[in-house]
Amino acid sequence: MTLDPLFYLILGHYFGDFALQTDRMAKDKQHSKSTLTLHVFIYTVTVAVFLFLGLTINGDWEQHFNLLTLGVFAIVLVEHWIQDKIKGSRFNGSKQGFYLDQGFHLVMLYIVRIVLF
Repeated sequence: MTLDPLFYLILGHYFGDFALQTDRMAKDKQHSKSTLTLHVFIYTVTVAVFLFLGLTINGDWEQHFNLLTLGVFAIVLVEHWIQDKIKGSRFNGSKQGFYLDQGFHLVMLYIVRIVLF
């Protein structure tokens, strides 16, 4: 069974944004650019690895691994950094801020899906 690449992008998102982000990192990234940058780097690498593994399972990673893919992940990295920086300074841990943040992250991953596939 072949799964849509969006599945792997979202799976990578949840691992990168939740499982691999410590409580300390979540708090410190609001005030520390280095912690925010570390989180975003881990997040982006995690999403890329999950996508690569998913494409490998589907048998079509060679077709989609190119400079466009690297460019898109550079955009994801920058977008995630800016979005988390804005969220930390404007929403201060509110539920509405959390849901809005996650919604934007998922929309961005959907855009990645559209651009790459």
